[in-house]
Amino acid sequence: MRISLANKCQILFGLAVILILSAALSVVWVRMQVLVREGQEETARKLAEAWLSGLLQADDRWWEDQPPERQWTDRNQTLLLVEKEEFQDAEQRMPFLAHAISVFQTRKERLELSYSEEDQRGESWFYFARAIRRSDLSGLRGGSEAGFGPTVAVPLVTDPLEKVLVIRLRANITSRQLTLNRIYMVAAGMLAGLLAIGVFWFITTKLVLSPVRVLRDTAKKVSEGDLNTRANVNTGDEFEQLSEVFNQMLENLKSNQDQLRGINKSLDLKLGELAETNVNLFTANKIKGEFLANVSHELRTPLNSIIGFAEVLEETLKDRTGPVDEKRKRYAANIITSSRRLLDLINDLLDLTKIEAGRIDVRVAPMSVEDVCEGLINLIRPVADKRNVELRLKVEPNIPPVQTDATKFQQVIFNFLANAAKFTPPGGVVTLSAILLGTEPSRKLAVSVTDTGPGIPPDKHERIFEKFTQLDSTVTKEYGGTGLGLTISRELSHLLQGEILLESDVGKGATFTLVIPLILESRSAPLMPDLTKPAATVRI
Repeated sequence: MRISLANKCQILFGLAVILILSAALSVVWVRMQVLVREGQEETARKLAEAWLSGLLQADDRWWEDQPPERQWTDRNQTLLLVEKEEFQDAEQRMPFLAHAISVFQTRKERLELSYSEEDQRGESWFYFARAIRRSDLSGLRGGSEAGFGPTVAVPLVTDPLEKVLVIRLRANITSRQLTLNRIYMVAAGMLAGLLAIGVFWFITTKLVLSPVRVLRDTAKKVSEGDLNTRANVNTGDEFEQLSEVFNQMLENLKSNQDQLRGINKSLDLKLGELAETNVNLFTANKIKGEFLANVSHELRTPLNSIIGFAEVLEETLKDRTGPVDEKRKRYAANIITSSRRLLDLINDLLDLTKIEAGRIDVRVAPMSVEDVCEGLINLIRPVADKRNVELRLKVEPNIPPVQTDATKFQQVIFNFLANAAKFTPPGGVVTLSAILLGTEPSRKLAVSVTDTGPGIPPDKHERIFEKFTQLDSTVTKEYGGTGLGLTISRELSHLLQGEILLESDVGKGATFTLVIPLILESRSAPLMPDLTKPAATVRI
């Protein structure tokens, strides 16, 4: 349950006032009862002493010859003097008398006993009993004029109870006065409570809650977006200081908002310029791609012609000898080698351009993993034999046909084999292996190419997948290459919904692994490469 601050303060202040007044009035209430009872006892005590003194002064020998009247009664009070011989009948005459006699006889030091009760008619009475012992009578016989009471010290053991004086006073008047006083006291407490609550309400409302409401309303307007509003609090205390700090904060917020608006306008202009620049870059990239595709396609025909004529020329010079012919053979071989390198570069550029332009298609068909791997080994064998590199094939048995694009799969694996055969030193080993990973229905095919070459440093694993990248310029001079093979392989692996894993270190060779699903969903094959993917998943 949510309660406002105003209601909380009013409720708590009201409860506090009621608690304080109740505690204060309860003390007065109890003290008034004590004072009334003490007043009744004092009245009865003086009445007993006065009556007994007057009675004894009339005849000092009333207990021997002619005892005077021992009971005096009027409408509001009764005085009864009970002799020792009448103690046995006290229970029948008055229960309080019997109780008083029992107390006085049991406790020798007690001289007085009081009691209050209300009879069957609803009248209140106050009872007072006064013990008269033998020492009291001895004092009276000696003619003491100082008043009623013992004048000679007598041990309590030899000071038996001789008489009991009982006084009954009507307490209705006192009760009515006590009730009236209580009514006045309750009325005064209620009036004081209402006055205190009113004062507290005024203090909390005007001095505490009013500034809080002003700050609350101001904060509400600010939350609605109105930064021009201000809190106007003039109390000369902490609330005014708080409002000044709050207003200063609003000034700062408005200033910052104005600055942000200016920056947003500047950013909007920059964003427009960047958008226009991006459009121009996209257009330029598209024109570049189309240009490279067209130029690469147009360069193929003359390069193929050059290679063809150079091979014919090399064939005609094969059986001829002589210094001039040997030089011609060397020139023809250089022409063929350079032309083929240029043709490889053009083919790689054409493939990369098609991939980036989204013009490459994915054709899904069943593929035998074992047949494809054997074909790739046979295809790379002449290069390996020329460099004295051993080729090994390890294909896990019972691999089912894979639904994928066989052409692109072969291109990726061939790039791995070509790099392995190129960088493996003579006498080294290149191993092509294929295994199944995972369990149904998410099984995958992993095809790995492992060499015993110099290896790749861990910090270069990402870099080798970048365009036109070679780790060492001396390697490029020795082995050749465009630096596009791994880049194209990465993009083709994305089209095959797979990934390339690399495990390598310096002096430990390298293992390139292509992991693809057993079934390639043609509908999910992207027409454009996902440039947000990492270059490769690398394992060290």
